[in-house]
Amino acid sequence: MKVQFSENEVKIMQTCLDRWGMNAQAGQTIEECAELIVALQKYVNRTPQPGMLENVLDEIADVEMMLAQMRFALGIDDGMLRKRIEYKFERLSQYLLRDEV
Repeated sequence: MKVQFSENEVKIMQTCLDRWGMNAQAGQTIEECAELIVALQKYVNRTPQPGMLENVLDEIADVEMMLAQMRFALGIDDGMLRKRIEYKFERLSQYLLRDEV
């Protein structure tokens, strides 16, 4: 599923990059990925608690937003990303076939 961003959201991404710069936003992307890791670890390793799923959802949203910013900043378009995803799925498919033996 592809997340679409509105014109206003793209403007906000550009403003963030203009204000804080690529290095800071790359660091923020790393931080958001780490927070998603923690949320997922809690979700799978602990007794379910109210709000755990919402926390995972929030962290996924944060990561999606930051990845969109990185794609935007680095000039990575849908076609470029789609090619890499296809390559990765083909590699994964081959791995799964080997693993069946």
